[in-house]
Amino acid sequence: MTEAPPAGLHRHRAWGIVAASLLVEFFGIGFGFFALVASYPSFEALGWARTTVVASSSVMILVIALLSPFVGAWMDRHSVRSLFVAGGLVMAVGHAILGVAGTPAVFFLGAAVLGLGMSGVTILPNQVLISRWFTSRLGLANGIVSAGTVLGGALSTMVVTLATEAWGRRAAFSLLAACVGLVPPTVALLFVRDRPSDLGLEPYEEAGDVRVADERAAAAQGASDPPSLRRTMRDPVFWWLAGGILFATVPCYTSNKHLILYLHDLGLDATRAASVKSMFILFAGVGRIAAGVLADRLPRASVLLGVQLLAALGFPLVFLMPWWPAVVAYVVLFGLAYGGIMPMMPIMVVEGFGLAALGTVLGVVKTGYDLGAASAPLAAAWVHDRTGSYRWVFLANGLCAWAAVACGIALRARLRREPAGPPPAAGPNRA
Repeated sequence: MTEAPPAGLHRHRAWGIVAASLLVEFFGIGFGFFALVASYPSFEALGWARTTVVASSSVMILVIALLSPFVGAWMDRHSVRSLFVAGGLVMAVGHAILGVAGTPAVFFLGAAVLGLGMSGVTILPNQVLISRWFTSRLGLANGIVSAGTVLGGALSTMVVTLATEAWGRRAAFSLLAACVGLVPPTVALLFVRDRPSDLGLEPYEEAGDVRVADERAAAAQGASDPPSLRRTMRDPVFWWLAGGILFATVPCYTSNKHLILYLHDLGLDATRAASVKSMFILFAGVGRIAAGVLADRLPRASVLLGVQLLAALGFPLVFLMPWWPAVVAYVVLFGLAYGGIMPMMPIMVVEGFGLAALGTVLGVVKTGYDLGAASAPLAAAWVHDRTGSYRWVFLANGLCAWAAVACGIALRARLRREPAGPPPAAGPNRA
């Protein structure tokens, strides 16, 4: 007879998995993606066009996007733990290449290798891992883990800036390579296990959680009738979710990649611009935890819509910079929204389609996210190089933010119309 779960927050090995996954994201993604963005000024100093510099991140994210469906499908059958080990080691090689890059070709090679490694430690494997370990508090757990990304980014932004100014680019990237080559693999080998059943445990659950019965029913149905990707993609819920995530990604990643450069254009020095970016990333971390907590207490589609609306209202403040009240408001409002998008992605996939094929479905949704993340900043750089201004870029980004709101409204309406319980082609909580 299975012992009843305790009520409320309690000790469970799942929280150790959260801590391990947070460290993987802190050093893996935080010291990968954000560190490359923070290094842009040192590459611009080589006389390269802004489009060339920003294209490095687009190359990196494009590699991740192309690999995401394969990584997702692979995780439904194999080990997340091994991905963490391989990903950290390959990332270290990518950083080493970036440290010595003196031509755009080597620069892009380093970015591609970095993207290859990040495919193993990026959001996708961490979110799949956490979703296996939690029945209750899935939102909180995902929020904490995804906060590791932006918290690592806040630290790496200052590390790259200060280390480059003090010792040069090669030393700065050597430091990054050591961090990502040591921490994620070590944490994975010592602390990560793929499923609770590997240790004879059940997923984390709290007595009285009203979502548990529905999600168990959906999991049982999914085990006997796993949703195919083709069937999933015929569901309008998939397209409203994927479309809303894609549109929200455009202003988020344009801001992420161009904020420091834009502040430089407005007259801020490197250290001051980096400090603004670090504060932006810190508020994004708060947004990730807040979105996860709210998703455990409120209708999840409503939380996603709230995040999308906050982004649409906060992004236009970019036009008022460098007025410091506008900078502060943008950092807070848009930073919170930027942070909230990421943890809602796996939460909404579980909400709509269950756990049976989480890796596959999330991998496809994340491909759209990554393609937006790769193309939007590159398009922004291209327009800037030809017009000398971000005006039209930011106007287009603002429209994308409102398009995400429209998708969020349609998604919430669709989920409310669906009957409660696990329908044949979908997941646990369509009410």
